[in-house]
Amino acid sequence: MKRILISVSLFALTLTAGAQGSFITDIQYRAGMESLFNQRIKTVGKKFYNTQNEKLTADEQEALKFLYAYMPLADVTDYPTSFFADNVRLSYKARNEMSWGKNVPELLFRHFVLPIRINNEPLDASRAYFYKELKECIKNLSMHDAILEINHWCHEKVTYQPADARTSSPLQTLRTATGRCGEQSTFAVAALRAMGIPARQVYTPRWAHTDDNHAWVEAWADGKWYFLGACEPEP
Repeated sequence: MKRILISVSLFALTLTAGAQGSFITDIQYRAGMESLFNQRIKTVGKKFYNTQNEKLTADEQEALKFLYAYMPLADVTDYPTSFFADNVRLSYKARNEMSWGKNVPELLFRHFVLPIRINNEPLDASRAYFYKELKECIKNLSMHDAILEINHWCHEKVTYQPADARTSSPLQTLRTATGRCGEQSTFAVAALRAMGIPARQVYTPRWAHTDDNHAWVEAWADGKWYFLGACEPEP
């Protein structure tokens, strides 16, 4: 009986130790994600998930599965696995190289840094471009000041222009240098996430005082969410 108890205890410790080094430390949550991932791949077919030529760490592999488990089904079939694997690697690059990377909680990294999609925009390679452009500008700043600097940089790149078209991708917005609030907030959130800063788009379909809608940004720094007007010069 004592030998059984010791074996069970050692097994539990092994699980805990494995969880501590994982992308998802909650064992039950990870099991649910794995189940959903397997269902998703069964639905679309294994040809849409091919990691044979991808050199990913264990955490990166788990992060990639997380994306596939929860991303819109159309994204699974419209973009190759290599595209999402590259973005996973870039997410961890920012986390490892930016001073605040390790301070971002697991939950926020998972939901507000790692995901590529923000709205209904086409997905593109903006994460790599933003990281290259912004790293030197913000590497010596606090997380709070980095958010302001990134938003100021976004303001220099995109001017407001109303439109009814589908939300353009960040790089499309960069090329045209114009966008409505939907494009501007998508652009700013993509830039913030590229630098390892949790960010999300906030949207209201209708203001109470006017027949109009609006989108803006929330960014997380040092334990607190802040709201800001995307691509706007004022802090």
